[in-house]
Amino acid sequence: MEIREVMTEHPASCDLSASANECARIMWETDCGAVPITDESGHVAGTVTDRDICMAAYFQGIPLSEIRVADIMTRRPCTCTEDDNLIDAEQMMRDHQIRRLIAAERSSASCRSPTSHEGQPHTGG
Repeated sequence: MEIREVMTEHPASCDLSASANECARIMWETDCGAVPITDESGHVAGTVTDRDICMAAYFQGIPLSEIRVADIMTRRPCTCTEDDNLIDAEQMMRDHQIRRLIAAERSSASCRSPTSHEGQPHTGG
C-alpha cells in the first residue's frame, strides 16, 4: 500500500508569519492535530502540533496571538512522498517516535498528510 492511499489530499497549512492562534484555529476547523508550516516559496519549513501550541502557551505565558509558529515549529520534520510504501513510512514513524508524517511532493511546493493508520503500528500484511 502506498502513502497516496491514506493521505489527506489538501491539508490546511500556515505560513511562517502565522501566529499560534491562527494555527490552533486551523486545527479546530479541520479537526487535525498537526499543521504543516510553509515558507514564502510554499515549501514545507516545519510542522506545528497541538502539543507544541499547548507547551508554548504554558511556558511563555502569553496569548497565542503573540506566539509565532516559526518560533515553536519543528524544523526539518520527517517527510515521505506519496509514492512511498506505507510499511516504510510506519517504520520511519517508529524510528523517530513520531505520530505524523508530511507527504511532500518531490517536484512541487505542495504537501499532503497521511491520516489513516496515524500513529498505529502495522499489524500485518
